[in-house]
Amino acid sequence: MPGRIFIIDPIVTNRVVLKAQLVAEYFSVDIACDLTSARKRLRNTPPAVILLNFEAEEACGFSTCNTLRQDPVLGQIPRVLLCRTIEDSFWQSAYQLDVEEVLPVFSDAKLLGFRLTQIIRRREQLSEQHNRQHTLIDMGFAEEGLIYPPRKPTPLRVDCTHALRVLAAAGTNGLHQILQQDFALVELLNKPIKSPVVQIIDEAQMGRDKALKCLGTMKRARQHGQTVPKLLFITCEYDLENHRRILELGADDFIVTPYGSAELATRLRRLAWLHQVKTQTDSAVDAKLQLALRDEMTGLYNRRYALQYLDNLVKTSRTMPRSITVMMLDLDNFKSINDSYGHAVGDSVICETARRLTRNLRGIDLVARVGGEEFLVVLRDTSRAQASQIAKRMCAKIDARPFQFGTPKQCISTSISIGVAHYEENGLSSKDLIRLADDALYQSKGAGRNRVTIIPHAA
Repeated sequence: MPGRIFIIDPIVTNRVVLKAQLVAEYFSVDIACDLTSARKRLRNTPPAVILLNFEAEEACGFSTCNTLRQDPVLGQIPRVLLCRTIEDSFWQSAYQLDVEEVLPVFSDAKLLGFRLTQIIRRREQLSEQHNRQHTLIDMGFAEEGLIYPPRKPTPLRVDCTHALRVLAAAGTNGLHQILQQDFALVELLNKPIKSPVVQIIDEAQMGRDKALKCLGTMKRARQHGQTVPKLLFITCEYDLENHRRILELGADDFIVTPYGSAELATRLRRLAWLHQVKTQTDSAVDAKLQLALRDEMTGLYNRRYALQYLDNLVKTSRTMPRSITVMMLDLDNFKSINDSYGHAVGDSVICETARRLTRNLRGIDLVARVGGEEFLVVLRDTSRAQASQIAKRMCAKIDARPFQFGTPKQCISTSISIGVAHYEENGLSSKDLIRLADDALYQSKGAGRNRVTIIPHAA
């Protein structure tokens, strides 16, 4: 399932039809007529997103929205308002209520499912940033936790060189005025600047092919460690496949013309806040302190950081239930590589292993080097079946292609063994998960290496 959705709507036909639509898109769906009947289920198993009927909420003074956002636990769950026709003024109401999105209901089930998946992934990234920041705080490397939205937003500088229509309209559509509610300085610029917070790419201005190539170029730059602003893509049509392509090529969000100033402001505001949260996390420790958190050779997180991170993740899962997968990975027969080729070659094998593992994991996953040739991987919100597929894929990536070294190029073939512990219920500590994953690793080694073993007792 791509995520659990909770629908609160007083109109029974709305609930039933919407549930059927989302189930067809492989969401797990729960429904209720009001917050009173939903509260216990929301607390027992918090969903990924809560959907609310805009018209019903407006009629009752948005009482459900306000109650939810004031709740310390439920207030962290993204809320989405659904309405039959979306007016631009609705976006301003949504902003005042800390609502994540305003979406059309019953228009296109696939588009609705697509936007919900986008919201879930965005919140997973934000949650990951929070967990990393709390890990740094517990280790004594940061003093203040992240707050979303940030209390003191940085200046909002938007590169509009590929979206001059936005710049031309900004003076008359109230965009500046809306954004200045959150940002003391708002600059929409018609020339490239060194460090923009957001860049807008307008498909109508550039042409589709050129705009998509521009996205692809920025995505590659981001993958190579270059600093790239958040990317907002303006597209000209409701085309689900085109939207999917836009996001796959690196856009952080998209907006479809025609749109209003309040919707554009909301999307710019959200991207700016996410940018600031990431920047704050990345800059929480300076380069010298990074040495205490990173493995110097591979650049991966080290054992100290990884264990604290996992401990925090397990603690938070007790209030916001989620599955956690822990994997212990160990290169097979690594001693023979060092003995035959020397430690320098062994080190290059370890570094290439780190690169292959990282390339086959999501950005929200953690991979750390915890020993000489031993690695730890932590996955969030992943089913047992998905964890098994990921582990087998990583095994295959190590085994399928020989490691090259030296001049002329020589090749070494090696493999990796993986032990997996999967956690879905309260009761296990981070130490329990590490121990179970270790036990599974030993079983993989004992069964012939180059394989995955999942311990059943953690599920």
